[in-house]
Amino acid sequence: MPRVRNLGVGPAGPWLALLAVLAAVGLARAAHSENVALLPAKLGLESISKAERAKLWKRVDEYATVDALLEFCGRKLNLQRRTWAAVSPCVEVKSLRKVAAVFRAKKAEYVKAWETAFGEPEKKKALCDSQKPQLAEYTRILDAHISEAATLCSACIFC
Repeated sequence: MPRVRNLGVGPAGPWLALLAVLAAVGLARAAHSENVALLPAKLGLESISKAERAKLWKRVDEYATVDALLEFCGRKLNLQRRTWAAVSPCVEVKSLRKVAAVFRAKKAEYVKAWETAFGEPEKKKALCDSQKPQLAEYTRILDAHISEAATLCSACIFC
Protein backbone atom coordinates (compact mmCIF):
# COMPACT_ATOMS: atom_id res chain seq x y z
CA MET A 1 0.00 0.00 0.00
CA PRO A 2 1.37 3.45 -0.85
CA ARG A 3 2.44 5.64 1.97
CA VAL A 4 1.42 9.28 1.86
CA ARG A 5 4.46 11.44 2.28
CA ASN A 6 4.80 14.93 3.63
CA LEU A 7 4.96 17.33 0.70
CA GLY A 8 7.15 19.61 2.78
CA VAL A 9 8.77 22.83 1.74
CA GLY A 10 11.52 23.70 -0.66
CA PRO A 11 11.11 23.45 -4.40
CA ALA A 12 7.51 22.55 -5.02
CA GLY A 13 6.19 19.70 -7.13
CA PRO A 14 7.97 17.82 -9.88
CA TRP A 15 7.36 20.39 -12.59
CA LEU A 16 8.39 23.29 -10.39
CA ALA A 17 11.49 21.42 -9.28
CA LEU A 18 12.41 20.76 -12.90
CA LEU A 19 11.77 24.37 -13.86
CA ALA A 20 13.73 25.81 -10.94
CA VAL A 21 16.74 23.55 -11.46
CA LEU A 22 16.82 24.11 -15.20
CA ALA A 23 16.47 27.87 -14.81
CA ALA A 24 19.35 27.99 -12.34
CA VAL A 25 21.57 25.95 -14.65
CA GLY A 26 20.76 28.19 -17.61
CA LEU A 27 21.34 31.39 -15.66
CA ALA A 28 24.64 30.11 -14.26
CA ARG A 29 25.85 29.24 -17.75
CA ALA A 30 24.76 32.66 -19.05
CA ALA A 31 26.59 34.46 -16.23
CA HIS A 32 29.90 32.81 -17.21
CA SER A 33 29.70 33.86 -20.82
CA GLU A 34 30.84 37.32 -21.94
CA ASN A 35 28.91 37.56 -25.19
CA VAL A 36 25.62 36.08 -24.19
CA ALA A 37 22.86 36.31 -26.72
CA LEU A 38 19.55 35.47 -25.10
CA LEU A 39 17.57 33.22 -27.35
CA PRO A 40 14.17 31.78 -26.70
CA ALA A 41 14.77 28.26 -25.41
CA LYS A 42 12.88 25.67 -23.47
CA LEU A 43 14.47 23.77 -20.64
CA GLY A 44 14.86 19.98 -20.63
CA LEU A 45 15.81 17.02 -18.46
CA GLU A 46 19.22 16.78 -20.12
CA SER A 47 20.18 20.08 -18.49
CA ILE A 48 20.10 18.75 -14.94
CA SER A 49 22.51 16.52 -13.07
CA LYS A 50 21.92 12.88 -12.16
CA ALA A 51 21.32 13.90 -8.51
CA GLU A 52 18.81 16.55 -9.56
CA ARG A 53 16.98 14.04 -11.76
CA ALA A 54 16.86 11.58 -8.85
CA LYS A 55 15.28 14.30 -6.71
CA LEU A 56 12.80 15.07 -9.48
CA TRP A 57 11.74 11.41 -9.80
CA LYS A 58 11.33 11.16 -6.03
CA ARG A 59 9.01 14.17 -6.12
CA VAL A 60 7.08 12.72 -9.05
CA ASP A 61 6.52 9.59 -6.95
CA GLU A 62 5.40 11.61 -3.92
CA TYR A 63 2.97 13.69 -5.95
CA ALA A 64 1.58 10.61 -7.69
CA THR A 65 0.93 9.03 -4.28
CA VAL A 66 -0.91 12.09 -3.01
CA ASP A 67 -2.86 12.64 -6.24
CA ALA A 68 -3.89 8.96 -6.23
CA LEU A 69 -5.18 9.22 -2.65
CA LEU A 70 -7.05 12.42 -3.46
CA GLU A 71 -8.65 10.80 -6.49
CA PHE A 72 -9.46 7.62 -4.54
CA CYS A 73 -11.26 9.79 -1.99
CA GLY A 74 -13.23 11.60 -4.69
CA ARG A 75 -11.14 14.73 -5.13
CA LYS A 76 -9.85 15.14 -8.68
CA LEU A 77 -7.33 17.96 -9.01
CA ASN A 78 -6.36 17.46 -12.67
CA LEU A 79 -2.83 17.94 -11.39
CA GLN A 80 -1.06 16.81 -14.54
CA ARG A 81 -3.15 18.94 -16.93
CA ARG A 82 -2.91 22.06 -14.76
CA THR A 83 0.82 21.69 -14.18
CA TRP A 84 1.51 21.06 -17.86
CA ALA A 85 -0.34 24.27 -18.72
CA ALA A 86 1.66 26.17 -16.09
CA VAL A 87 5.13 25.14 -17.27
CA SER A 88 4.78 24.20 -20.94
CA PRO A 89 5.84 27.68 -22.12
CA CYS A 90 9.34 27.12 -20.70
CA VAL A 91 9.94 23.34 -20.53
CA GLU A 92 10.57 21.11 -23.54
CA VAL A 93 7.63 18.98 -24.59
CA LYS A 94 9.88 15.90 -24.67
CA SER A 95 10.78 16.41 -21.00
CA LEU A 96 7.19 17.17 -20.04
CA ARG A 97 6.02 13.98 -21.74
CA LYS A 98 8.61 11.88 -19.94
CA VAL A 99 7.72 13.32 -16.52
CA ALA A 100 4.00 13.00 -17.29
CA ALA A 101 4.34 9.36 -18.36
CA VAL A 102 6.17 8.43 -15.16
CA PHE A 103 3.63 10.39 -13.10
CA ARG A 104 0.65 8.65 -14.79
CA ALA A 105 2.17 5.19 -14.36
CA LYS A 106 2.95 5.73 -10.69
CA LYS A 107 -0.45 7.29 -10.02
CA ALA A 108 -2.24 4.35 -11.66
CA GLU A 109 -0.18 1.97 -9.53
CA TYR A 110 -1.09 3.85 -6.35
CA VAL A 111 -4.80 4.15 -7.20
CA LYS A 112 -4.86 0.38 -7.69
CA ALA A 113 -3.11 -0.13 -4.35
CA TRP A 114 -5.62 2.12 -2.55
CA GLU A 115 -8.50 0.24 -4.23
CA THR A 116 -7.03 -3.13 -3.28
CA ALA A 117 -6.38 -2.20 0.34
CA PHE A 118 -9.49 -0.06 0.93
CA GLY A 119 -11.94 -1.11 -1.79
CA GLU A 120 -14.78 -1.98 0.56
CA PRO A 121 -17.06 1.03 1.08
CA GLU A 122 -16.62 1.05 4.87
CA LYS A 123 -12.83 0.87 4.64
CA LYS A 124 -12.73 3.55 1.96
CA LYS A 125 -14.94 5.87 4.01
CA ALA A 126 -12.85 5.32 7.14
CA LEU A 127 -9.60 6.02 5.27
CA CYS A 128 -10.91 9.11 3.50
CA ASP A 129 -12.51 10.47 6.67
CA SER A 130 -9.29 9.95 8.61
CA GLN A 131 -7.28 11.69 5.88
CA LYS A 132 -9.71 14.59 5.38
CA PRO A 133 -7.58 17.26 7.13
CA GLN A 134 -4.45 16.11 5.28
CA LEU A 135 -6.31 16.00 1.95
CA ALA A 136 -7.33 19.63 2.37
CA GLU A 137 -3.73 20.57 3.17
CA TYR A 138 -2.36 18.54 0.23
CA THR A 139 -4.83 20.28 -2.09
CA ARG A 140 -3.75 23.69 -0.82
CA ILE A 141 -0.05 22.84 -1.23
CA LEU A 142 -0.46 21.41 -4.72
CA ASP A 143 -2.50 24.42 -5.86
CA ALA A 144 0.18 26.77 -4.48
CA HIS A 145 2.95 24.79 -6.22
CA ILE A 146 1.19 24.99 -9.58
CA SER A 147 0.69 28.72 -9.13
CA GLU A 148 4.35 29.17 -8.18
CA ALA A 149 5.48 27.14 -11.21
CA ALA A 150 3.37 29.29 -13.53
CA THR A 151 4.86 32.45 -11.98
CA LEU A 152 8.43 31.17 -12.37
CA CYS A 153 7.80 30.12 -15.94
CA SER A 154 6.26 33.46 -16.88
CA ALA A 155 9.29 35.24 -15.36
CA CYS A 156 11.82 33.14 -17.27
CA ILE A 157 14.13 35.52 -19.11
CA PHE A 158 15.44 33.08 -21.68
CA CYS A 159 12.39 30.90 -22.37
